[in-house]
Amino acid sequence: MYLSTPAMITMATTTDAGSLNAEHVRHLLGDSLGLPAQEGARVLALSWLQQLLSARAEWRTLLRDTPPRSVGTGGGERGSADDAEAAARRARETEVLHKARVALRRLRATLRENNRVLDDVADRRTLRALRRLGRATNEARDADVQREWLDANIEVLDTTARAEAMTMRERLGSASAVSPKQIERAFARHLDPLVESLTVRLSTYRQRRSVGSPASSLTFARHLATRLRQSGTRLRRELERSTDIQHQDALHEIRIRLKRQRALLAPYAKTRPALGSWFDLATRAQDQLGAMRDAVVLEELAQRMRLRALAAALRNQALSHFTAFAATWSTHLDDTLAVLERAAQALYAEGAQSMGGIPLEIERKFLLKSVPPHARHVPPTRIDQGWIPGTQLRERLRRSTRPDGTVRCTRTIKFGPASARVELEEQTSDTLFESMWPLTRDARIRKLRHAVPHGDHVWEIDVFLDRELVLAEVELSSLDEVFALPEWLAPFIERDVTDDPAYLNAVMARPDTA
Repeated sequence: MYLSTPAMITMATTTDAGSLNAEHVRHLLGDSLGLPAQEGARVLALSWLQQLLSARAEWRTLLRDTPPRSVGTGGGERGSADDAEAAARRARETEVLHKARVALRRLRATLRENNRVLDDVADRRTLRALRRLGRATNEARDADVQREWLDANIEVLDTTARAEAMTMRERLGSASAVSPKQIERAFARHLDPLVESLTVRLSTYRQRRSVGSPASSLTFARHLATRLRQSGTRLRRELERSTDIQHQDALHEIRIRLKRQRALLAPYAKTRPALGSWFDLATRAQDQLGAMRDAVVLEELAQRMRLRALAAALRNQALSHFTAFAATWSTHLDDTLAVLERAAQALYAEGAQSMGGIPLEIERKFLLKSVPPHARHVPPTRIDQGWIPGTQLRERLRRSTRPDGTVRCTRTIKFGPASARVELEEQTSDTLFESMWPLTRDARIRKLRHAVPHGDHVWEIDVFLDRELVLAEVELSSLDEVFALPEWLAPFIERDVTDDPAYLNAVMARPDTA
């Protein structure tokens, strides 16, 4: 079932690609959460692209300034100096390559996670080229990572395992499996040809608007909030089937998912505490899973080399990292994902739709016959809300108690038609809420809300505690947005009550008898 409104026109929004230098993109990035989702996603992708190009330029300079490798230098002071210069050069190559790999990984994640609002920017040719560049740079780092791991951990091994680690270290050698010139060729082949076209595509997008309707659009912050919630649902499913270190495929998927989330949130984590908390938690988990993966790969290599003592030590190392990860992510899964939900809520609040700079709430509401079983699987938030008396202006107080026990109190004023209302909301302290709450005694509602992610939306199923009533609500990016009813919800819908004033919460509120 598809729902929409007529009279649609398409407008093009264009930015001069030549004006989008690094400084301009950094400036746009600071305000990108409040931009339309199509624009915010492009700004984020452009920021990672420019960081990748900066690292690529450093690599080209480094390669140009690197003198030919000396042969047969012998010992003595000159030989020691040459060794020191080579080590310094090698460290610089590693540093620049790491910067390029991080930017590349985050660019790919941004293109993948925002594919819906990026339209046709990330075509197959672009994604294939970036994937091949990623493989080429990963190959250059694999042996380095293995040597670094052995160097960092060799002292904690017992005598036999340490001797075997030295054997492995010697067999791995000191040179990278991929030379700097090979990496340069990978940049030249896979990155350089697509830079101009990708920059142009990321600098232009098209918007759909309805004639005569308010100019509103889904903000990038709310788009990210939806992506976070969807990812949280998948994380829960993957974590529930990753109960053992042997489940390497599922654990790898978790690590990749966390990497993508960090790519989306990295520019905002330091300035927004809720996002920073989730970003830090995801970072620690990614590091633990990465360390576990390195140990597993090295164990397999040790097994092939018949270094049995080292293989056993590596197996114990991998198990130790997995145990540390599971202690937070499996044993306390609800608490962990509650941090993700708080980050999503912060994004959702920051990305309120607007009309002339004033937040706008665009929603559709449906009367349900009963609670869909699919919704019951989502732990509900308890909502207690009441309205302060008024004739033309009524302020709403709301206390939301989440499944993890945390509480959020807000004050809200809404006005306008039910389908697209101006909404002004701010969080308030528990103390102020409690002092004002008695004023609402004649107009209150109590309900349980199941927030169910589905596609690009979050469906809120409200189960009222003071009457036999179940409603479903969904917020949209614009009045003309086309959306499909979820299969798990459609059979339970009785009718659309969006424009029926009898189903406004403020109208349904009644004196509190509790």
